[in-house]
Amino acid sequence: MYASMHHNDALEAARVIAHAVPDGQGGGVNIALLEQQVCAEAGLWEPAAARRALDQAHGDTAHAVSMLRVWAATQPHLGAPAIRFEDTVLIRRLSSAFPQVPGGQWLGFAPELRARQLDWSERPAPEPAPASAPQSPADEAPRRTEVPRVRDLIDDVPLVDPPQDGEGDDPADTVLTPPLHRANRLAMLARGETGALVALAALILGRRQEAVLVELSVNLATVRIPHPRTGVACAVADVPITDVEVVLDTHVDGRPGLVMGWGATVGTVERRAIALALLDAAIQADGELAEPLLLDEQTVIAATDGPATNGFVEHLRLPHYASFTAYLAQTVAKERV
Repeated sequence: MYASMHHNDALEAARVIAHAVPDGQGGGVNIALLEQQVCAEAGLWEPAAARRALDQAHGDTAHAVSMLRVWAATQPHLGAPAIRFEDTVLIRRLSSAFPQVPGGQWLGFAPELRARQLDWSERPAPEPAPASAPQSPADEAPRRTEVPRVRDLIDDVPLVDPPQDGEGDDPADTVLTPPLHRANRLAMLARGETGALVALAALILGRRQEAVLVELSVNLATVRIPHPRTGVACAVADVPITDVEVVLDTHVDGRPGLVMGWGATVGTVERRAIALALLDAAIQADGELAEPLLLDEQTVIAATDGPATNGFVEHLRLPHYASFTAYLAQTVAKERV
């Protein structure tokens, strides 16, 4: 797979946004993404509790996740209806499969464009925004209901029909045992350890001819719960959710085709959602991952190289327009022969 990114106005604007966001608050250390990762692995959204757990665990993320799960188990649980699309606002959206997508691409705060060099300069505390300025990107961003899915652009290519499992169980209060249907499997993977998810996804990428990120979106979703007296659904929190769809090459009824995988995670650690989508697609394509995987010395060492596996998975965010268009054309041509 090859990726190329040309300089244009959109990229320059995204770089300006990336450099404008300070890394610390008044000289402090910004661990917002680490807090989000701990929340995702613990299976709940409470950044303040994650920050406290990281502090008590002296930065040991595995210990912090364990502490957070234990704490969450002691709290009262309330049922909540599914998040409504009309309550979901897009604050970032991109596709590496097509250059032009319905609704456009929103690079927003693009982590893939951030500098890799260590900066020793002092950064000033952020200045408060003027009263007339929008208080969040969501003030001007479209709602999910207003933007079509990029997957609808893929036509004339055989696609694996995803299983219809309905609603899954909550792994926080239910012991889930194999065999798992897709909904429960996704629920378990959504709480998986980030490094393990990325390492497994990198192994899968190495076995595929084509793997393309169809759509990545970072959404701000309003969570509602019923009022204890009136039963009316009331908004209680706005939670960032990263939602990813990818396609992998496979065979559909003996013919070349594609399988689509989906992954979502609370927070904005995008490599988690990308890895989840890749794992979902691979399990569908290979029949419960029945294809054997050789774990030789080279594979084990490569899978444990964190920067390499992270980069391998995250590079899917870069444009793959030419290679994916060529693959689609070849697949359609074979289908018609």
